[in-house]
Parts: sequence; structure tokens; C-alpha cells
Amino acid sequence: MPPETGGLADIERRLEEVVGVIQDIAALKFDARAAVGPAGDIIDAVAAGVNALGEEIEASYAELERRVVDRTAELAIATQELSRRALQDDLTGLANRAAFWDRLSQRLHAADRRVTGFAILFLDLDDFKTVNDMFGHAAGDQLLIDAARRISGELRAGDTAARVGGDEFVVLLDEVASGEAALAVARRIGDRLRLSYGFGEHRYSTTSSIGVAVSFDGLVTPDAIVAAADAAMYDAKRSGRGACVLHSGNG
Repeated sequence: MPPETGGLADIERRLEEVVGVIQDIAALKFDARAAVGPAGDIIDAVAAGVNALGEEIEASYAELERRVVDRTAELAIATQELSRRALQDDLTGLANRAAFWDRLSQRLHAADRRVTGFAILFLDLDDFKTVNDMFGHAAGDQLLIDAARRISGELRAGDTAARVGGDEFVVLLDEVASGEAALAVARRIGDRLRLSYGFGEHRYSTTSSIGVAVSFDGLVTPDAIVAAADAAMYDAKRSGRGACVLHSGNG
């Protein structure tokens, strides 16, 4: 049906406008709309169809953007969780070995700029296997969780505690004035760990052997100072239950 108004030039102009709107929509300019006149001819019908298509695409694109935002947020949360798991002991919530080594390395690098020294405590629970054997692995896990909480309760904000083995923990005391000061912290932790633990209807008391090494001994690598604290811990085990031993600096 021929248009009622305008000539060929007007038809071509209106078609160019519709094509332009289609191109704008294709370029993601979703607010583009074709003019629909009062005549209601075939060109108006095409323009109305283009407008409807544009509205559908705009709505779909908005939904896609929303989903992208949601997925990006989910990915960020997942990335944070992976980072946390990479640096945290799953059972106790303390730092794991990798996180502790990184923190210790940073502290060693800063040693020349710090007035005070630092210390490493190496702790081993003396009767952990007995708890597992008597009460089961769930009780053993609960003992580790409670022990981690007690250790953390004796530390300051700048200190770091980590679980590095089944029943082994290490602590970085960020600032200590002397080996005796570090040993005093170790004894406080040992006293806390000596208090009884509850496993349902049962209660059990255990002790810990704690070795202490300080930066004043000239230990300049993470491996060296942790090994010194580990050696002192074995000296503590040999000297009796619940002992704390300061590394002599001669080993």
C-alpha cells in the first residue's frame, strides 16, 4: 500500500532514519528509537518493530550486565577464600606454614631498621597422641582448636601464631627485649596450655614442650631461627613435661 503522505525522497529519508537507529542499536546505543508517525504505513510498522527489538535488546543487555556484576562479585569472594585457604590452617584458623614463613621473612628483612629484636617459639603438645587414642580424632581436633585459641590469647597484635604440623605450633614474637622476656611469654603460654580440656563428659590435662630462639643470637635466615627453636623444643622434651627452654646460641 503506497504511503499517503510524502514523496519518494521522504520515504528514503525515513528509511535512512530507521537504518540509522538499527546501526545505533547494533553499536549498543540502546536509547536510540525510530520515529513512528501518525500515518501508520509500512515504514512506521518497521520503525515500531525496530523500537520493540531495541527495547528487548536493552533489557537483555541490562540483565547481562547484572549477571556480570554478580559473577564478578562471586569471583572476588572465591578469590578471597582461596587466598585465605592458601595462608590459613583449615582446622585452627591460625596462619599456616607458608604464611608464617612469609611473615618471618618480612620481619628478618626489617631487623636492621628495628630497635628491638624478635623471637620464635616452637611448641609441641606432649600428649596429643594419647588424646587421639583415648577419645578419638574429633577430640584431638578439638584439643588443637582450643590450644590454638589459648596460644593466640597470650599474644599481642603484632605477633603471629601458626600451626605447622599435626600438634606443632610456632609463634613469632614481633618485639622482645631479651631472651628472658621471650621465655616469660613461652611460660605463660605453657601455663595456659596446661589447663584441662573438655571432650564431652571427659576432661583431660596435657602439657607442652616449648623451645625459644631469639634474633640476638645472630640467626639471619628463617630456616636457621626456626631450627634453633625446634632444637630448643627437643631439649625441653628431654628435660621433662611442660618445660620451656631458651636456645643457647651455641648449637
